Amino acid sequence: MRSVSILLIFLCLSVFAPAGGRAHPHEFVDAGITFYFDDQGRLGATGIVWVWDEFTSMLILEDLGLDGDGDGVLTGAERQTAVERFNDWPEGFEGDLYLRSNGAPVELSGPLDLKVDYRDNRLIVSFLRPLPQRIDPGSAPVTLQVYDPTYYVFYDLAGAPKLAGREGCEIAIHEADTAAAQKLYEELLGDLTDEEILEEGKSPEVGGAFADEVVLTCGN
Repeated sequence: MRSVSILLIFLCLSVFAPAGGRAHPHEFVDAGITFYFDDQGRLGATGIVWVWDEFTSMLILEDLGLDGDGDGVLTGAERQTAVERFNDWPEGFEGDLYLRSNGAPVELSGPLDLKVDYRDNRLIVSFLRPLPQRIDPGSAPVTLQVYDPTYYVFYDLAGAPKLAGREGCEIAIHEADTAAAQKLYEELLGDLTDEEILEEGKSPEVGGAFADEVVLTCGN
């Protein structure tokens, strides 16, 4: 979900930004990840937590008409409104989560058991994404990245992902090469016309290049 207010800010920045500007996101989210395994040791789901920065949280609440009294507490009805909006993913939206096994994409379901909270002026959304086809990470490493392809949103991993339901697994985090990602952004930006950038709102899809990679390996 992208709020209307945030989109308007983005469009204004795009108009006045020079064509050769540096890639920079406009929303900042701390992302928490948990790998869930079934009783056979297969990866069955990923648990996701998104925690927005204070400014973006304020804009989203305003856009949804929540916390109108400004007391920093969402009522039950307000939580339900937020849950319904965050559950309503547009067609083609990948959930900004990309999982691969042995180099091939792994299918993930849409959000399940989604919950919304608001604490310390930050909006918190948590949910599960089961795997329709469970996989055994003992046979091949599993890689995971959290990113918005357009780099409008920057997801920062909030610590190492957690494991639930299986032992004998290790997690490594490969940090993104931001210099190489910036170079890629500038190259792709140079391929776009001013009309595509200013009138069509296009931008290079380089979010994956700026994202750290999580590598999960498990013993057989």
